[in-house]
Amino acid sequence: MATEFDEGNIEKVARCMKALAHPLRLKVIVALRDRELSVQELVDAVGTTQSNVSQHLTIMRDKNILDSRREANQVFYRVGDCKVLDLVALTRSIFCEARGVHLLDDLHEDLDDLDERDRTF
Repeated sequence: MATEFDEGNIEKVARCMKALAHPLRLKVIVALRDRELSVQELVDAVGTTQSNVSQHLTIMRDKNILDSRREANQVFYRVGDCKVLDLVALTRSIFCEARGVHLLDDLHEDLDDLDERDRTF
């Protein structure tokens, strides 16, 4: 059964969706899809400045999209919940895949791949 949305939940979901709705933040999520990376590794992966990446990491960490840990003078980031990756994969399937029969096949393949991963609940 569908989860009920009260005003507080709607606001919270909207803020989190807004935090994901930026091309650089989506690049970060994709870079972190199967591993933890340091800030410098993320800078190299997404191709922008450390300052810019750090600002976006802070936004996503504050919305509990990303988790971080400090090791000596480095900070490492990872996706906080695999369901975020599910959301990004589903969104890509809906908006980026060819419409028609192949869309459903691709969605089923994406969901099968997601089912095989260890999920955080």
